[in-house]
Amino acid sequence: MTQEQYILASQPNPLQRPGCATVYPVGIYGWRKRCLYFFILLLLVTMIVNLALTIWILKVMNFTV
Repeated sequence: MTQEQYILASQPNPLQRPGCATVYPVGIYGWRKRCLYFFILLLLVTMIVNLALTIWILKVMNFTV
């Protein structure tokens, strides 16, 4: 194999075969994932506080079934 053939063979082919599809990463990465987790945690805390305050108001005002 000559040096030119070796250089051409070692370079990546810019043209892809029609059967090969480009693989894109699926998912959320980096700061977006941290913001999503923070937002879910904030919603969870808000729901718990809301439920606790609702139960407290029902007990203080002596509501009955």
